[in-house]
Amino acid sequence: MQTYALYFENVPAHCDAFRSIIDEMKERVNTDPVRITYEERDQGDFRMFRFQSWCMEEYDAETIEWARAFISLAVAEWVIRVKEPEVMEEIAGDLIESEQLEEEWPYVIPFVQRLFAEGEEEADLLQATTRKARIYRKVRDYLEDERELNVLGFVRFRLQEHWNELFELIETGLDDYLEDRQYQEFVDLLRFFIADQEAKQEVVHVVPSVDKPFHLYDKHGDRIWLDHLDAVMFTDEQKCREEDYLVSALVAIAPERIVFHMAQDRPALTQTVRSIFENRLITCHSCSLCLSGRRVLDVNKPTPL
Repeated sequence: MQTYALYFENVPAHCDAFRSIIDEMKERVNTDPVRITYEERDQGDFRMFRFQSWCMEEYDAETIEWARAFISLAVAEWVIRVKEPEVMEEIAGDLIESEQLEEEWPYVIPFVQRLFAEGEEEADLLQATTRKARIYRKVRDYLEDERELNVLGFVRFRLQEHWNELFELIETGLDDYLEDRQYQEFVDLLRFFIADQEAKQEVVHVVPSVDKPFHLYDKHGDRIWLDHLDAVMFTDEQKCREEDYLVSALVAIAPERIVFHMAQDRPALTQTVRSIFENRLITCHSCSLCLSGRRVLDVNKPTPL
């Protein structure tokens, strides 16, 4: 028989969550021939969960590890599900206070969660994310030599690397949110500017190129030259991004309609242009130019508008 004792702060929400996780695992994890039971009771300021396991057959190298693995997975799930959101709020509290973003924290959370999800598929109780797997290994290693675990002390002192990583993710998520907010403010300003500007071209065809990000053509198939813009965007000091060049060019021309050829190759850029020019943008995927992947507009085979 193996016995382990886990001590939690006597916080009802914490204990209820751990109990729920154990119940879920007992329903979903087949530990045969090992039987794992637990009882709980108050002990001072703590709630003790006392686990016992025994094997209905003779223990071997695999079955003797069942109880330790079962408990370690339960603790790792509890840290991710219960403690991590609490620590996130504590960390974020200090960061967003300096940025005066207290009321905007709910809008920051998705940016942090997106960083959590990068490289990890959404996981349920039995699927290990990288973060959960690291916690699991630390708990399992600890229980290899110990039969008692103060969960609060373990979380505070044995998971410092985990919380440092969490701090960096929140800090990065906050930076991403601020950058996105500034971008949205800039987009709104461009929309206002364009709406008030007189159109200089009826139609502008945007065609990917090899010598610069894009070539622009009018409705007759004639190249639109933007020498002044090119002189600024292609100096040695200025490394031009596709997005910078195209947005600057289209704002300067202010066309009534924009036809973006081979747009499927640049979905993010297409979305950026659409966010600024809205229903002025038409994406083209099936004209002769798009289908052949050529870089020069054939005015004799125009894109239907």
